[in-house]
Amino acid sequence: MGTRSWIRVGWDTVPGAKEYRLYWSAKGKKPGKPDTIINAGSNRFYIQNVQPEAVYKVWVAPVTERKIKGVLAGIVRTQKKWIQDPEELKELKINPSSAAVPKGMKLFWQDEFNDALLNRNKWTTNYFSTLNYLSPQSRKEMLKDQLPQPAYRMNGKTIDLFVNDSLPVRLYDPKGSQKISSIQTYDWRTNENLLDNSRGGYFEVKVRRSSKGNPKGLNTAFWLDSPGPDLRYYLEQGTVLNGVHGIRPPGQVFEIDVFENLNAQFVLHGQVDKNGKFIHNLATHIANGYQHKDNWVTHGILWTPVSIKHYINGTLIHEYTDKHKIYSPNHFMNVFLGSYGSGNAVNMEVDYIRYYQWPLKDSNELPNPGFEDSESLVPWEGTGTLTTGTGRNSNRAVLLDPGQMIEQYVYVDRQSDYKMEYWFSGARITATIEDVAPVNGALTPLAVHNENGEGSFKKRIIRFKTGSDFRNNKKTIRISFANHGASAVVLDDITIKK
Repeated sequence: MGTRSWIRVGWDTVPGAKEYRLYWSAKGKKPGKPDTIINAGSNRFYIQNVQPEAVYKVWVAPVTERKIKGVLAGIVRTQKKWIQDPEELKELKINPSSAAVPKGMKLFWQDEFNDALLNRNKWTTNYFSTLNYLSPQSRKEMLKDQLPQPAYRMNGKTIDLFVNDSLPVRLYDPKGSQKISSIQTYDWRTNENLLDNSRGGYFEVKVRRSSKGNPKGLNTAFWLDSPGPDLRYYLEQGTVLNGVHGIRPPGQVFEIDVFENLNAQFVLHGQVDKNGKFIHNLATHIANGYQHKDNWVTHGILWTPVSIKHYINGTLIHEYTDKHKIYSPNHFMNVFLGSYGSGNAVNMEVDYIRYYQWPLKDSNELPNPGFEDSESLVPWEGTGTLTTGTGRNSNRAVLLDPGQMIEQYVYVDRQSDYKMEYWFSGARITATIEDVAPVNGALTPLAVHNENGEGSFKKRIIRFKTGSDFRNNKKTIRISFANHGASAVVLDDITIKK
């Protein structure tokens, strides 16, 4: 496996081998002397300081008492983007995620922290957040690539992010009270996003948090923050600060704290005044009855186009689901894991972080399009009934009796031409596509079709264009089907494609 900063080399142990001689080259020719020698009993090595996006050839030569016993060779390309690692996927069988994962969602991205080195294709160690941009000193250090670096340990099973009297070497902000050891998925200086989570999904982490003494600024956090490269997602629409025009709709979050401190306080931040000063959160709650310090606890957040739900150990703690008070962002969010404080010690050990999305296939941008993925209507909502053996190909479908309907809110691209296709049998159906306004959820029709059907399945097509929004933002649309006729309708195989 090749990342932008290291190559992981693994091999099967050879009986009788006393050592393994490793050679590597980006030029394709085997060096005359080994680059390193590994003692018998080990079958993994990390080649560091590699060139990103280069092709390396690696040779492993087992040495017995008498001679070299064959030479193993392999080729790897060092990627700058993360790839799904088969070694990490095996971990799900040993250490599965909680029952909170929505049935039908698939694992999209993960880090089990089972390597000896941090995967820089997934994480940057340049801690910086929206609120740090308001500090001239921190902003200057960020732009000059001089930010303090985190302290962490990796043992092949977990990552332990910690601060103590020695490490990191200084306070993050000289005027503050915290050292910070944190990793994140977006780099402010380079404006590089390592994880596109703009369609939302389910995030889960398993952590054990601890502290000693009475640290100042104590915090341990798993949180999501708006990206840069400036404060456009922090400032509200209509606000201009130092030449930056705010684009965040009032009432939409710019930060989600899944947990912080050493408790389970969940916070949605979003109140900012016209001068760019943070005022207060939009909503918050605390889950009582959990012992977090020194205990392994699993935390989850489900982010959909119109809702945010909070889970602990697989149990739903609280949900924000008002479709006329939508907190959900419509753009990707920067994911953080970190420990904060000074004086004595703070640490957060992370077993894993996993991110699930609805599977999208064949350019279709609609989750659960044929009602096969979740063994339920989810993420569809409504009064329709899931049926088996009645679909277009004798599979699952949705039965809409007179007066019944289903709907789904979906993230799609802005200012794009789309085509929705669907199949139905029955007398009459109304298909509606609507633009969903941020925060208040106001609906504006994009297309409304009343269709007469037949006894057999027939395909129908609706063309529509999504509305405008800011660059890198998604548009939220509502898809709905209603039976206003006098007899039942069966609906199946819905696609939304550009």
